[in-house]
Amino acid sequence: MPGFDNPPATIDLHDHRVTRIVTVDATPDAVWTCITEPEHLARWLGDIAAFPEGLVAGAQGRFAWTGEVVLAARVLDVVPAERLSFEWSEGFVDQNATQVTFAIKPTEGGTLVHFEERGFQLGGSQSQVRASLRALAQGWTVELDELVAYAESRAA
Repeated sequence: MPGFDNPPATIDLHDHRVTRIVTVDATPDAVWTCITEPEHLARWLGDIAAFPEGLVAGAQGRFAWTGEVVLAARVLDVVPAERLSFEWSEGFVDQNATQVTFAIKPTEGGTLVHFEERGFQLGGSQSQVRASLRALAQGWTVELDELVAYAESRAA
């Protein structure tokens, strides 16, 4: 049973971004494996995570959810055991891509994961933008809860 109570993802209406910080009851190495190895990514983020070149800077890949969307991705930055950053968008990476960053660091009894997705091209009224960002935040709350559960189950 996890020893941490993780808050949900939050939105920044001004900068059009979603953030979340979670604590995982697992080592940084275990968490790093879960966010950087495609076979483990596919266990908590979508159904498919394919990066034929591996998750290295410049590598191209894709994420897919069965029966739903396919997101093309390009790895922007990898600092081993610290940070992974990639951009992704539906179909292929283009000017509408958003940037996703996972940063990890050890904390007492586990690993702190700082997540951010930014660069959303959202139109409409402020209330429409807020609603869109809140929906995205709800999605990331679910996905990151799955990361926590998966990493902790592997560590048990």
